[in-house]
Amino acid sequence: MVTLPLILCYHKVERRRELGVTRLSPRRFARQIERLALAGFRALSLEELLASVHGERAASERELTITFDDAYRGLREHAFPVLEAHGFPSICAVITSYAGRLNRWDVAYGGRRFAHLAWRDMRHWQARGVTFIPHTLTHPRLTWCDADTARHELLQSRQDLERALDCRSPAISYPFGAARARELALAADAGFVAGFTLATRWRGDPLAIPRLPVYAWSPPTPGTGPLSALEWVAAAASNRCAVGTTAWRRLRGAAGDVRQNIARPLAAE
Repeated sequence: MVTLPLILCYHKVERRRELGVTRLSPRRFARQIERLALAGFRALSLEELLASVHGERAASERELTITFDDAYRGLREHAFPVLEAHGFPSICAVITSYAGRLNRWDVAYGGRRFAHLAWRDMRHWQARGVTFIPHTLTHPRLTWCDADTARHELLQSRQDLERALDCRSPAISYPFGAARARELALAADAGFVAGFTLATRWRGDPLAIPRLPVYAWSPPTPGTGPLSALEWVAAAASNRCAVGTTAWRRLRGAAGDVRQNIARPLAAE
């Protein structure tokens, strides 16, 4: 089986605090990248990573891939410039229906909303080492969707991103990293040759590439050192807690349907 390089997944890099665990301060993020660079790591582009995944090149112990899920706007000020300064390319997954909008798809822990990158931001950073890939249209947990919905989320997000950025999208990042056999098959049907999960086991399938999510408590050099195995276990447990976000969205959607059904007869009167 092909050996993968270390693949990290970040979410928010923001000065504004929140109650969630995926937000890193700009200072902490910059220190992590600096430590990885000083340790001799080289960051791979998406093209180089896929070549390694498909066995076309061997990954070394001092190679890693840096990815971002959700494409938050704070990345353009606090993350992308840091990576550019170190010559590190990266991969950023976009919720295409929310480009340039607030993250109303998410639960607002602590009452705060965060904006996503606009298409013009993405076009600016495309030429500076950032590769953008789809993260579906609206960030649903695909394993909870019916097949038609999941298929639409995958295919339409790919088409939207390719049209907006005039690029080819060979890879998909599954929301919450959740993908089983059905979702992998749907991703292949949608034209993807690679897919990213979170804190899962590598089984040799390019459509299920595991990444280590970086949380607020992650060490200064994530995924390295003698405690890296324990870090993966903790990340897997933490990622499972994200099911609460999906459950809350479903409850909120059901409550909205009830309110609409009550309002209809009143409006008719």
